[in-house]
Amino acid sequence: MNVKKVDKRQKPKLSMEHPEMRIEAIWDQDGYVEKARFEGGVFSGAEGERLTFDDVRFKDVMFAGGDFTSVEFVDVVFDTCDFSNANFQHATFHRCEIVHSKLTGTDFANAQIGHTLLKECDGRYSNFSFTGMKEVEFSECHLADADFYECKFKVVRFQKCKIDNINFSETELKGIDLSDSTYERIEVTLPKLAGCIVSKEQALGFARVLGLSVKEE
Repeated sequence: MNVKKVDKRQKPKLSMEHPEMRIEAIWDQDGYVEKARFEGGVFSGAEGERLTFDDVRFKDVMFAGGDFTSVEFVDVVFDTCDFSNANFQHATFHRCEIVHSKLTGTDFANAQIGHTLLKECDGRYSNFSFTGMKEVEFSECHLADADFYECKFKVVRFQKCKIDNINFSETELKGIDLSDSTYERIEVTLPKLAGCIVSKEQALGFARVLGLSVKEE
């Protein structure tokens, strides 16, 4: 009997209205920014500040190359933003959505990401190593050459993603469904592959990696 998996990912809790705020005004908020909307502009980084964004929308904002170490995002939506080569190490994302955004080369190492959707994003060469993820969904993302080394996954989904040359080394893949994602080659730690869900064609590829000769019918 097939049991339908219930989506337990919590969606962002957002206010009905978000007054528009200029990027420059962030520094007037004593480290806590809430119920705001940012459209356009360049956010170059946290400049060593411990910032928290709560109930915030970012649209068309440039984060590229900035330093956002340890910044906390709660109930935040990022729409068509550019995170290229930005540093989000040790950052926290909780009940967030990142859609139609560029994450090329973005560093999320040691971040904590929970109840978050990444949809139609370009995450090539991004770094998620040592990141903890719970109820996270990657949907139609381009993740070629991304690094997921030694991540801790708890209910993580990859739906129709491009994951060629992705690195899952030392990451437990039990229950992770890769069956509708596409790749020619990925890096995995074989003992941690047990319980990963793959298509028949993908299973044949793993068999060949193990040195098995697959007999064609």
